[in-house]
Amino acid sequence: MDPLLYKLLWVFGWVIVFLIIWMIRGARRQRRLELLHAERMAAIDKGIPLPELPEDDYYRGRSHVHHAPVNPRWPLGAGAIVSMLGLGICLALGMSGDSYHNQIWPFGLIGVFLGAGLMLHYFLMRTSR
Repeated sequence: MDPLLYKLLWVFGWVIVFLIIWMIRGARRQRRLELLHAERMAAIDKGIPLPELPEDDYYRGRSHVHHAPVNPRWPLGAGAIVSMLGLGICLALGMSGDSYHNQIWPFGLIGVFLGAGLMLHYFLMRTSR
């Protein structure tokens, strides 16, 4: 078997597997919505108070993705980590004895400025208390 053909089958095979999984999950979700809708319609026909919808946002029409609460200070922490990583790269490359490393040490400044930008984002976007 040709190695290129094997790689193509491998990649597209996994894509097909994930698409099938996605479709099955969507069908299950659709069936669950149809059952809830049928239950609510039966309750309306009988004059019974409507059953409460589950707390899941998907049933309320927003999304099917569950989001964890996001800490509003995440840019500050991420900025500090990325800045320190950039400074570490700058120092490591600058202190190494190799002449090539001494030429490329400024590439560590990418992390420093990215981290500084994230920290600036935090300070600009935070709500005043």
